[in-house]
Amino acid sequence: MLYFILLAIAVSKDAKQDVNLTIGLDFSDNSYLDFYGNFSKHYEEFHQNGLKVNIVQHLLPCYSCYKRHQFKQPEKNCLGGGRYCQYSDYVSGQAILKELLRQQCVLQVLPNHYFNYSFYFGYQCKKSTMVNCAQTYFTNNNISTEAIDKCVENSFEEDEEVNQEIKTNKILEQYKELQYNQTSFSVYLDSIDKTNSSYDEFLSTVCSKYINVSISICTNTEKPGKQTDNTNTLEQVFLFVFGLIILIITASGGWTLLSKIQFGSSLVPKSRIAIPKLEGDHIIQEDDI
Repeated sequence: MLYFILLAIAVSKDAKQDVNLTIGLDFSDNSYLDFYGNFSKHYEEFHQNGLKVNIVQHLLPCYSCYKRHQFKQPEKNCLGGGRYCQYSDYVSGQAILKELLRQQCVLQVLPNHYFNYSFYFGYQCKKSTMVNCAQTYFTNNNISTEAIDKCVENSFEEDEEVNQEIKTNKILEQYKELQYNQTSFSVYLDSIDKTNSSYDEFLSTVCSKYINVSISICTNTEKPGKQTDNTNTLEQVFLFVFGLIILIITASGGWTLLSKIQFGSSLVPKSRIAIPKLEGDHIIQEDDI
């Protein structure tokens, strides 16, 4: 019994799974919105159980910036003097890049708001005054942006003598190093490409990585696409062990009872049924004994 208790404790300790969800984005593409709208409802619970989200943004290169001034002059559509660039018909590239920094800092500082905020921004703010529109989300949800603003500010390398627009940025530098060159949304779950999977298929794959954890969307019988048993796996283990113990006890008791019955029956005279017996080359009948 002690073994089973220790086993249960070990299972519960290992319940939290380290799962990596990597999402590739391009600012000009909105195909991520359906996914974000759905996953925003479930992300917080997965995050609490070990899911880590990695965001990779597509940056545009400025090949001439280094040749012209070695990234030492501001560029309207770039930060880092041309190291990191974006472009849009309705807003400067710098504004887009600062929004990408804001979203990354929301993920780092307030992860439970990341998907909701990015979904809101994608629908409401891409073709308006971005800064004011983005601020509206935090105002409406009574969220202080102090920690987010500090995160953005700290992402720039410290150098008081250099204009912020030409400073190296830690977050954008990571995006640049990852060299994500796709112009559309992509999603990878533990390095497995799930971009073309339906949302239900994706969710089913995520849930399969949390078999020892009770997550509502994974145990809910109303889950989209299929009916599932909402019994937790750990509960099934206990039920199996309990049933096995009962079976052992029942079998032990039954064997003891059977032994007593057989012992008692040995005292009762046998009926004289004629059963042939072999003795050498002769067949001896029971009546001849």
